[in-house]
Amino acid sequence: MSVTTVTMVSRPSYHAHKAWYFFTSGNDLMFSLRTTVTGLAALLTGMWLQLDVPRWALTTVFVVSPPVRGNALRKTASRVIGTMIGCVAGVVIAAMFPQDRIGFTLTFAAWLGACAYWATLKRGFVSYGAILAAFTSAIVAANVSSAPQDIFETAIDRGSSTLVGVFFALLASDIAARSDDVPGDLADRVCSVASDVLEWAANYLERHLDSNQIQESDDAPFTGDILALDELTINAMAERPALKWIKQSIVGLPTALLSLQSNVLCIGRAIRFDKIDCRSVQRARLALIDARDVLKAGAETPVPALQEQAASLAHLRTDLPVLAEIASAMQYLLASVEAMLTLKAPNKPIRSYPAPKFLAQRERAKINLARAVVGMLLAFLIWDATAWTEGAPFMAFAAVALVIFVSLDDPVAGNRLNLIGTVIGGVVGLAAKFLLLTWHNDPVWLVMVLLPLIFVAVWVEVTPRYGRLAIFYINALLIMVEPTNPQQYDFAQGLNTLVALAAAYAFVSIVFIAIGAPKSGRKRIDELLGRMCRHLGMTQKISCATRDQQLAWETGMYDGMQQLQAESQNCRDRALAVELLLAGRRFFASSSANHVIQNRFVGTLS
Repeated sequence: MSVTTVTMVSRPSYHAHKAWYFFTSGNDLMFSLRTTVTGLAALLTGMWLQLDVPRWALTTVFVVSPPVRGNALRKTASRVIGTMIGCVAGVVIAAMFPQDRIGFTLTFAAWLGACAYWATLKRGFVSYGAILAAFTSAIVAANVSSAPQDIFETAIDRGSSTLVGVFFALLASDIAARSDDVPGDLADRVCSVASDVLEWAANYLERHLDSNQIQESDDAPFTGDILALDELTINAMAERPALKWIKQSIVGLPTALLSLQSNVLCIGRAIRFDKIDCRSVQRARLALIDARDVLKAGAETPVPALQEQAASLAHLRTDLPVLAEIASAMQYLLASVEAMLTLKAPNKPIRSYPAPKFLAQRERAKINLARAVVGMLLAFLIWDATAWTEGAPFMAFAAVALVIFVSLDDPVAGNRLNLIGTVIGGVVGLAAKFLLLTWHNDPVWLVMVLLPLIFVAVWVEVTPRYGRLAIFYINALLIMVEPTNPQQYDFAQGLNTLVALAAAYAFVSIVFIAIGAPKSGRKRIDELLGRMCRHLGMTQKISCATRDQQLAWETGMYDGMQQLQAESQNCRDRALAVELLLAGRRFFASSSANHVIQNRFVGTLS
């Protein structure tokens, strides 16, 4: 059994959409058709190789084939590594307790908890690899009680199916590449986001310079889009390794744009209290407009225009720190775009920016560890008390569900979609198997039946709102159909497996509610604000920190802010988040000033 967690471990990746009627796009349809055909080819290859569970190869293609090729390459590596670790862990734990169900369950629960903790604490495909390791070991060791001698063979079969699926997924990603100009595509996306940010900044300053305008609540509306550039840049470097030559010139893009955003907010606050020269602010606003106009051309921007615009920012380097920081951020932005277009670091030295740092959610990691351990132990007790013939699949499904939702702040809501998709996929799978597949026990007929059913699921999966539902629909569909060579039919067994699947996911929802029940509404917003307040408290520990450490603190603050913005459209909540950010910046500024004064005083005494 296997499920994908692409929509749960990372934000849906950017890919261009070309309008096609009103409900979909040509790119989505081509992606769905390509992935479906490639997946069925992987399934037939697995059947030709006589793999015990060839559907794992198809599911792997479905899992590691997002619309962005660089994303597919990174997911492929994470999936292979996670699967191999999971296979080894399953075999080792089973070998340690060959005749000891209790010892095996306790050790496996601890392993699952460790994977859940690590997957929560980390981000992106490190988290994804930990999740893969956890539920692969659950698949491998699911039947340890009834057939311990089959553990190693199951691990080999699982690993082989994964490698077959990975091969076809990479083939599909090569076919999918819309162009070879990865740096140009990255520059287009960066310029699009940067232009929006610069336009917002110019308009923000213009409104604050006009004393007749009503001052709206402060907000940082592009925080999520800016932070998404981090994932986009990493994907681009995975797809085009040449971009790693200019890594230092592009990894700090989100940090630079967020710093620019923060300093613009600080200027707006200074204008309100008449603490800044409005003529200097006007010069800064015009510089923002000029940079926006240059970047609107995207990858078509002439390199000399970028260099000329960067040189023109020297006049902003005054005695005002906020204007100097804005100039530095804009110069880094322009130099980054130049580096993408030329694949060379800029000749003139610029002030560098570090990659953004995201908040480590240690408390939630501990909660997920407890959920995984307690959930597995309770699942074992249920199996042991009922002597359920499908107890082993029930435990395996529960183990999968316990770890795949660790990256969600509200796993109960995610598991609800899981349950709905599972029931729909299970019913459709049973109907397809016993109403259609019984006509011909033939691989060609199997492909003809599965093609429309899988195509619809992949097409729905590209829509973030229904992505998880589609994921678990296809997982249950394949479990119920259980494509083999030749096809086997057992309706009672199929119903029993579907009940175990649905019962496991319902059981996991109870575990999520009982241990660290997720908050919603006002409580959830207060929780996020409290998280930002705790991060604000870190300023006292790093008051004498370096510039990079202060920028890392700032990006962590923005990480909390983007989560708040996703939960609340209330201007007061968003303004309060901005106030917490600016409070930390004021503390750093005052600490730095005091540090300079102290150094000068000590120097005078010397």
